[in-house]
Amino acid sequence: MKNNYAYGSLESYLDFGTLAFPIRWDAIFGNARPLELEIGFGTGEYLVGIAAAAPQTNFIGFEQDTKRIIKTLRKIHEAQLTNVRVMSVDARAGVEELFGPDALQKIHCLFPCPWPKKRHAKNRLFSSDFLKLMNTRLINGGVLKVVTDHAPYVAWIKENIPGSGFSVEARVIPPTYRTKFEKKWQESGQAEFYELVFTKMSAVLVEEKERGIMQKYLIAKADPAQAVFENLVGRVCVEFKEPLFDAARGQGMVLAIVTEDKRTQYLWIMIEQTPKGWRVGAAQGLNILPTEGVRLALVKARDAYENSGHA
Repeated sequence: MKNNYAYGSLESYLDFGTLAFPIRWDAIFGNARPLELEIGFGTGEYLVGIAAAAPQTNFIGFEQDTKRIIKTLRKIHEAQLTNVRVMSVDARAGVEELFGPDALQKIHCLFPCPWPKKRHAKNRLFSSDFLKLMNTRLINGGVLKVVTDHAPYVAWIKENIPGSGFSVEARVIPPTYRTKFEKKWQESGQAEFYELVFTKMSAVLVEEKERGIMQKYLIAKADPAQAVFENLVGRVCVEFKEPLFDAARGQGMVLAIVTEDKRTQYLWIMIEQTPKGWRVGAAQGLNILPTEGVRLALVKARDAYENSGHA
């Protein structure tokens, strides 16, 4: 029977809200083959092509645009690939939280947004810190490939290479990759593009942050309608909003906006009455990375609900 869904199949889509951390990629793929990552796979032409050409390698793709993810899932389904998984996740958070040291053989990033305006420079990928982080995730001798249409972006990236542990080969290339964005620039008259190939020559030290634990807490006594939530301000910021409670059902929730390391996550925290007490934890089905900020948000919500029982 023909599959008429726009995405073809969801078998290749990973919702990290349902994954157990730390992630075991060998368990997800059912084998321990080499692992490669594409950051920002767009509509999937390149990702599907390299995965089809290397069936003995497993591929992960990051993308945040839902329409592009759907188009890529369709391509994966039509190509009958089993060695690809795609995720909706920010590149920085994904590289840091989803992979351990020396997990990746290769990282690909074609036509990332160059954020050309100076005031937007903070949004650019491949800063010194991000290059060092990717160094830790690549195996010794692993490769990072970046392709862009924007010469000033190349110059900026080169300024961030010292101390990253990479050697780099830069070259001007003709249209080569046949992606949607390359075709777009080519049709507008651009005939030259820029390819940077980084090779990990030495390991750099990057402090590994504590992974948050999506823990559930049990409270003996609580009055959720009276809970007072204290925000957290600092390197990790947690702002609580919209507390809700249904006394008849014995259920409530509060929204925690967690900001840390240039990323923001929206975490709904549930409280539910059970025969053993009040259970507090993250709502199910959320695309939430278990970062330090998420852990702290859960702890502060637990404390607020627990204190409400003694008011």
